[in-house]
Amino acid sequence: MIRTALAAVLALAVAPASALLLRPDRDDAEYLDFATRYPAAVRLDAPVGGGVLISPRWVLTAAHVVEPLRATPGRMQVVVGGKAREVQAVYVHPDWKRGREADLALVHLRIPVEDVEPANVYRGTDEAGQTARIVGHGMSGRIGEKAATPADRKPRVGLNTVDRLEPLAFGLKVKGPDEASDLQGVFSAGDRGGPAFIEVEREPFLVGIGIGTEDASGDGIAGNVGDWDLFVRVSAFREWINQATAKAAADEAAEAVGDTERR
Repeated sequence: MIRTALAAVLALAVAPASALLLRPDRDDAEYLDFATRYPAAVRLDAPVGGGVLISPRWVLTAAHVVEPLRATPGRMQVVVGGKAREVQAVYVHPDWKRGREADLALVHLRIPVEDVEPANVYRGTDEAGQTARIVGHGMSGRIGEKAATPADRKPRVGLNTVDRLEPLAFGLKVKGPDEASDLQGVFSAGDRGGPAFIEVEREPFLVGIGIGTEDASGDGIAGNVGDWDLFVRVSAFREWINQATAKAAADEAAEAVGDTERR
């Protein structure tokens, strides 16, 4: 069950950062080139991780990634479209605790992003069996090995199939060469919070936020053949996203009115 795997993975959420693991028989340049199609993918430098722009002022990521700086959002370093963006606040899903599936957080940017188009959130329920495009930044390595290449912080995109689907989460199984997609990629610790997309009529839609990798093979190398990349299922949390962003906007507007009246 994904529920059991999530608890195990999130308990190790502070593992050292690494990044996308690639097929041993594919050129790194192919993964780098593929990433240019997904500009809404966001790089977090402090804390290290990933995210995705879902509206001009909102980034969706994993709660366990940003929780350490939740009380001091100004210390966060968020890069969208190659530019650092100032953070105003962080909102963690109220049901999230380590080992729970509601591992989502919203990062509220101080100034709207005008030079990158936000990602569309998928509203369907048919993710099972579809091809997911996962976006990661940082160090890279090869599937079956620990990431070792120094971090260049460039985005890379890998492909895999949604093999397990639960109401609140899904998993991508790491496959051997005969079964794997041409550009199979696997998340590692430094990619947590990064997005998974599917394409509908050639348009990308956000379906997942990466939360960790299950070492199902038990060989001590997370990301080897037989292991699982695990994601929060974004479609299951659309209502919370809409409510949280609307409340923040209303609170901000009320504060602005109050400031005007006090002048």
